Amino acid sequence: MPSAGRRPSRLLVAHAVAAALVTVLLVVLAAQPTDDANIGAGLALLATLPFGLPWTLALLLAPATWPTAAVVAVAIGCAWLNVGLHALLRLHLRRRADARAAGATTGRAAAA
Repeated sequence: MPSAGRRPSRLLVAHAVAAALVTVLLVVLAAQPTDDANIGAGLALLATLPFGLPWTLALLLAPATWPTAAVVAVAIGCAWLNVGLHALLRLHLRRRADARAAGATTGRAAAA
């Protein structure tokens, strides 16, 4: 079966939906102006960091002088990078399985 007609896996869709939810949450909370520390945005950032691992580990070493927008952009970018890598891995594995199935079918026809 060709890979073009297949739907994305439920795990990939769930990954993308979770990344979208934490993206919206982080952007909404980080966009609120506050005079003091924005605790809501900090908690949203902590919720976003696992979706960007291992790339977001660099944020833990980032200087405190980075603007909030840069930290938010890096966290969101890392989360979506992982969604893209997940999609590419899924595509690669699907193509490899299709190639094996086509090779097995060709091998059986040649043996007969």
